[in-house]
Amino acid sequence: MAIDALQLEKWEDAFQQPVASVRVMEKQLRVALQEKKEGLRALVGESYRDLLKTAERIIEMNDSIQQVESHLSQASKQCNYGTLQKKASNAVAMKEKEENRDRKNRVTAAELAVLSNCPVAISRALSRDESPLVAAKLYILARLLRRSISEKLRSPYITSLERQISNLRVTLLRDIEQELCHVDTDASKILQCLGAYSLITSSSTSDTFMHFQTIRLNAVITLLQEDNVSSETILEAIRLVNENIRLSAQLFPKRLSDTLTALKLKPLFQEQVINDMVELNMTVHGHWISESIRKYTPWLKTDDLSLDACKAEITSKLGNTLRAIFNGLEKAVKAVNKVETLVQIRHNILIASRGVMGRTTDLNSEDLRQSLPRIREIVNTRIREVLNEDIGAMGGIGLELSKLVTDGSPTARKKDTVSWNSMLSSFESAKGGRNLRAMVRAVSYSDKSGLRGARLKHTKWIGNIANNYSHIKRMGEEKDWDPDNDEDEDDIDAPESLKEINHADTQSLLSTYTEGLQEGYRLLEGNLSSLVDDMRQPGEATEAAQSIENACLIVRFITIIRNITPQYEATNIIDLSWFGKDARIKIHDLLARGVTRKTLRSLAKDLSRRKWASDVSFNSLWEGTPKLPIQPSPLIFKFLRNLVQSMNEVGADVWSRDAADALKREVSKSVWGELEASLAGAEKQTNGTTKHAEEKKEEGEEQEAAAENNSENSPDGNPEPMPAHPSSGLSREQVLQAYFDATYLDNALRTVQGRDAAGNDKNKEESRSHIALSWEFLERTREQVPIDTDERVKMSRSAEEYWRRTNLLFGVLDI
Repeated sequence: MAIDALQLEKWEDAFQQPVASVRVMEKQLRVALQEKKEGLRALVGESYRDLLKTAERIIEMNDSIQQVESHLSQASKQCNYGTLQKKASNAVAMKEKEENRDRKNRVTAAELAVLSNCPVAISRALSRDESPLVAAKLYILARLLRRSISEKLRSPYITSLERQISNLRVTLLRDIEQELCHVDTDASKILQCLGAYSLITSSSTSDTFMHFQTIRLNAVITLLQEDNVSSETILEAIRLVNENIRLSAQLFPKRLSDTLTALKLKPLFQEQVINDMVELNMTVHGHWISESIRKYTPWLKTDDLSLDACKAEITSKLGNTLRAIFNGLEKAVKAVNKVETLVQIRHNILIASRGVMGRTTDLNSEDLRQSLPRIREIVNTRIREVLNEDIGAMGGIGLELSKLVTDGSPTARKKDTVSWNSMLSSFESAKGGRNLRAMVRAVSYSDKSGLRGARLKHTKWIGNIANNYSHIKRMGEEKDWDPDNDEDEDDIDAPESLKEINHADTQSLLSTYTEGLQEGYRLLEGNLSSLVDDMRQPGEATEAAQSIENACLIVRFITIIRNITPQYEATNIIDLSWFGKDARIKIHDLLARGVTRKTLRSLAKDLSRRKWASDVSFNSLWEGTPKLPIQPSPLIFKFLRNLVQSMNEVGADVWSRDAADALKREVSKSVWGELEASLAGAEKQTNGTTKHAEEKKEEGEEQEAAAENNSENSPDGNPEPMPAHPSSGLSREQVLQAYFDATYLDNALRTVQGRDAAGNDKNKEESRSHIALSWEFLERTREQVPIDTDERVKMSRSAEEYWRRTNLLFGVLDI
């Protein structure tokens, strides 16, 4: 198949065909070329004249171009820039010389007029609180004018103006530093201040940034170098550091470089704010000022500060600043002695530190990362110190009690009102019952015994402890960071919320506080135990009375401690159920021995006079068949009345259940000892010979026979009471009355454990924590004068019933 050569895109494609095909394509191309040549000849032949005219025009244009180039070459040689500049300057000089031969004097006058008004303009710019950059530009203009005039004139006035300008430079720099040190200064004002500083001192971007960081550091250190560093000072310093870090991230290096670059865009004299100054009157003097001044453009280096250099400088300055803040914070909190104030200071400082110090930043500063934990540690440490000081105040209460116990004497103290007497029941309730309440308080808290001061101190101390605990507890209930302040810092995540921080610190402080309170109470309990161990029971009545009174003081003090405990929202902060248990046991034993001594002596004396071999003088009051006693002996009433009176003399508030039980155990043991001694004495009065024993045996057999006869002869079948064996020395009536007395005393001296026990057998008696007088008496006399079970049960019920009717007479004993 033949290939059309005109349709080929590349000549290489033609040689991809066979040779025959290539030859065919060659012929086709030659034919096509010939046709094109013939067509071209036909066209040229029609417009030949036009082609000639075009050629002639081209030749003319070439000649004209050559002529223009020749003329331009000659013009450039004649119009040399240096020659023209020289001619122009000569022309200007000639014109000035011809038209205004005294221009030099006018320029000097105009510059001097503007210079003399520059101090006033700068001062008014500062007083009107305008931008410091305007004052800085005026200062630069004044400096240029001073330099220009100093080359032309020498006079004291010029020297005075130079001094004024120098003073204004100091004032400007001082105002700039003060403005930079303010926490509330916005970013735009800071940029203007930095631009003004760079203009005045011709500082580069790097130098200006260094100056800003140094000023902020010195501002913080100056705040913290005051003699009395307060929490407000610390807050101001922390806000300044936070604001410095925030502004440094915003302003440096880009915005500062842009600000300084803007100062180089146009001459200083063309600033509209300078031309509009009324004090300078530029509309009159501006035309005559030297051209060099009007064209002066500040030159500032703006490319020598990088972002890494900014971060490095901020980090280096930040470490010293934070350490100064920590030292100042330690000084500030050392002067605070209230937990409430410390908690408020902690909250305010955490809120103030929250900005950048409390959040993650891209600064590689270990001091910054540890700033918030360090602040918490400093404040929490001081809170712990104050709490420990408050806990240590408990020692003062213990010392006051120790002094009262050691130095006091019975005659030096007023006796307590031990019970409700007629004066209290008829007390006039004047002034809202104030006096009555005071009397009730005196009775309830034994204020007249000398414990009023200790009680009031303890109550005040408890209130302080509860307040401290409540303040710390509420610290953990504070809300999180203020959401209203989160708008500007949404891109920064806080590593830990305020709620988490407060919860952790609250738990730590409360744990330390409760442990300290427990330890303080244990130390106080140890001191009380030492006081109790040092107390003795001397033989003299005066010393014994003082020992008892001291023991009462300690019991009352322990009661005050146990009843008035630190509470938060009606819940005990710590458990004090253990407080004073060992000391109270020792004191109760001491009180039991001291109080019962006199009463037991009187009982022993009465028992020694008892005639065990004779009948009971008041047996006519007995009831029943056989007749049995229904009320105790007078000596038992006397004994109980004396015992209750002794207890009341010590103080009714002393006798708690434990104290009363201890006394009852001591009384039961002592009474049985006295009763057994009386029985033994009665037995010694009888003869102990064998003959007498045999007679006793025979009489016993006769009595048994008589008892049987009496039982048979008795109308109700109950045996008549048998007389005691004459040789025993014990009358049956005396034994029955003594058993009734013992049973009555058992009811009167029954402890709490005894009241809870059930049953009337020996197991019940053994379950009691004190000696059962009735059972011991029964065991002691059963061989000599046996008592039937029915009789014993009847007398036990009668004694119990009689005690229920008469126990109110011995109220303090039946606690």
